Amino acid sequence: MTSTQLDHLATAALQDALIDIAELASQARQAHWNVRGTTFLPVHRWLDELAETLRAHADTLAERIATLGGWPDACSETLSERNTLESLPFGRLTTSQALTAMETGLERVAAVVTSWLRSPAMEDDPVTADLLTSLCRDLQAQQWLARAQQ
Repeated sequence: MTSTQLDHLATAALQDALIDIAELASQARQAHWNVRGTTFLPVHRWLDELAETLRAHADTLAERIATLGGWPDACSETLSERNTLESLPFGRLTTSQALTAMETGLERVAAVVTSWLRSPAMEDDPVTADLLTSLCRDLQAQQWLARAQQ
């Protein structure tokens, strides 16, 4: 493969991750506003921290896409059409519902990122591979936090 083809594959991997990360950040914020229950406060705070962590990752992904010559796309239409996550239920969420939804979403995004890490493009782009590995590590740590609070 040429270096241009590899850059296109790496950009595609980053764009897929960006879409799901941006959507999950939005869902975390939505859950943060609507969570209720006996463990409301710690879950409410964790959802806020999760949304900020995911937004920081989205920025890093978008910057790498631009570095490789691509154009990051996290427009609402793109997120709606291309994310791989289940929709968050509308309205009131129990702490258990919010935590389960976030755990499931984190697991899904980690699976997408892991599948891209196995791509041939990552063998020739250690910077993008490192970025995606770091992202996956953080997603799995956050998934554990969601699971531990249930």
